[in-house]
Amino acid sequence: MRTPRAGLAHRFVEDESGAYVIEFAFFGSLFVAVILILFQYAFVHLARQNLDASLQVATRALLTGSFQSSNGATLTPEKTLQNMRALMCGGSNAPVVFFSCDNLKVDVQVSTTSFDTNAWSDSAVDSKSGGWSKSFGQNYQCPGSQSIAIVRAAVKLPLIAPLFLQIGMRNFSDGAVLLQSASVFRVEPYDKSLTGGC
Repeated sequence: MRTPRAGLAHRFVEDESGAYVIEFAFFGSLFVAVILILFQYAFVHLARQNLDASLQVATRALLTGSFQSSNGATLTPEKTLQNMRALMCGGSNAPVVFFSCDNLKVDVQVSTTSFDTNAWSDSAVDSKSGGWSKSFGQNYQCPGSQSIAIVRAAVKLPLIAPLFLQIGMRNFSDGAVLLQSASVFRVEPYDKSLTGGC
């Protein structure tokens, strides 16, 4: 004959009513983490495609000389780059972006004779501070007719779950990732005397 205490211990050992809760705690959290990782990768992929499409808008304007014509030599490089960011984010041909345009930086450099590999050497992220490099996003060399232009764009993209997306990407110290896009092209001939371009 079992004592009441032994019967209570036996019922406790054989009771499986809480098994589903424990299983959900293990597998449910794993499932939520996988969904979060997939969502984060999809968001980064869409933002990267958006950056490429936005850069194509700027490239097209520089390629034809229309941007140089409307942003003459009297403007400072800072104001010219600000106008380029506005063209990439809010222009009539600009795509809807998945990133904040405040986090967008653009560099425009010119190689007069051939491709300049030094134009690619500057990193957009300062490895010591983990923030933006002081030299990136400050350069605008006006691409003249028939010159070779090198345009680089970079975006600081905050992440929802930064711990899940640290492999293979350059990161800022606050957990955001760096997205980059670049374009190299020869500017078409345009009459700078009529337009005020460079």
